[in-house]
Amino acid sequence: MSANSQTEQYFNALLESYDALTRAIEQANERGLGLSRQLLAEVTAAQRQTLDLAKRVAADPSDMAAAYSAIMESAVAAQSQALDFTQTAYKEAVAASGEAREALDSLLNASRAAAEAALDLSREWQASNPWADLFQKGLDSFTAATSGTPAKKNAKTGAKV
Repeated sequence: MSANSQTEQYFNALLESYDALTRAIEQANERGLGLSRQLLAEVTAAQRQTLDLAKRVAADPSDMAAAYSAIMESAVAAQSQALDFTQTAYKEAVAASGEAREALDSLLNASRAAAEAALDLSREWQASNPWADLFQKGLDSFTAATSGTPAKKNAKTGAKV
C-alpha cells in the first residue's frame, strides 16, 4: 500500500470520527429543542388555564361549589400536563441514551480505524526512511544505558545496539 493511500485512509478515518461527533451533537440539539418547545407549550397552556380559572371564580365569587369544582378541574388538568411532560422527557432521555451509545460506537470505530491507519502510515514511513532505523537504534541504546539493562543485539549484524 502506498504512503499516499495510507495518508488518505488516515484522514478519511479522522473525518469519519468528526462526522460521527457532529451527528451526535445535532441529534442532542434537536432533542433539546423539541423538549424546550414542548415545555414552552405546556407553560403557555397552564397560564391560559390559570387565567380561565381566575375568570370563572371572579365571575361569581359567592358560588363556592362552582369555584371548588373549577379549582379541582384545573388541578387535575395541571397534574395531567405535568405527567405528560414527564413521560415525554423520560422517552427523550431513553432515546438520547440509545443515540449516545450509537454515537460512541461510531466514534470508537472511527478512532480505531484512524489509529490503525496512523500505525500503517508510520510503519511505511519507517520502512522508507533510513534515519528511522538509526533513530530507533539510538533510542534503544539510550534506554538500555539509562535503565541498566544490556543492549539488544541487532538481528541483522549481531552487534550490540
